[in-house]
Amino acid sequence: MTPSLLVIIPSRGRPALCREMVDSFLATIRPGGLTKMIVYLNEDDPTLGDYDLPKSDDIKVLVGQKKFIAEVFNDFCVIPFDYYANLNDDHLFVTPLWDEKLIELNEREMNGWGIACAEDTLTDWTKHPHPSGCVISGKAVRVLGWIAAPGTRHIGIDVIQGRLFGALGLLRLDKNVVIEHRHWVNGKRPMDENYRWVYSGEEQGHGDEAVRAYLYGQYKEDLEKLRKAAGL
Repeated sequence: MTPSLLVIIPSRGRPALCREMVDSFLATIRPGGLTKMIVYLNEDDPTLGDYDLPKSDDIKVLVGQKKFIAEVFNDFCVIPFDYYANLNDDHLFVTPLWDEKLIELNEREMNGWGIACAEDTLTDWTKHPHPSGCVISGKAVRVLGWIAAPGTRHIGIDVIQGRLFGALGLLRLDKNVVIEHRHWVNGKRPMDENYRWVYSGEEQGHGDEAVRAYLYGQYKEDLEKLRKAAGL
């Protein structure tokens, strides 16, 4: 049976960028309707009325209260899918059939238990092997109970995913699959209010503390749960 995939996208204040991301998603996913996307928007977003996303059976747009992206990822990973992708509105899907290719990598090399990552044109994997533009095992998510580790809000989600799955040999990068992360750090996006908040001292500090708390707390328990479930 062909595996299913749910892509989860929180967006705020970026209607044009979000439209480009959704258009690229629809242009590159495998045919057959097994890859779906949820776009979560905030009801208090001043730009909410400017969001004009295409009508498609593969896209569901939901509007609700303002939440941290970690909350959005975790809220929707309870919907039963074989795989999930936790991405942002500043990603752009480039490689045709990226979803099929990353699922195949996960099935082939990690028995469907890992995180298969695309080249995001931002992350230097020789220094920071953190998931970005990735497809994560639904089986692993159900064992852990989360996509974003408890305590995270935005910063640190990828760090924890990388440390946990990497320690078990369940993390792979396919540089031939590109899901571009258009970010102000690599000069592909201007600084905006979202970035100012994420990279503020307060949010950076919260993220760093969330990572420390997890690695010195729940990490060992999650490591053993995932190791046992995956038969490693």
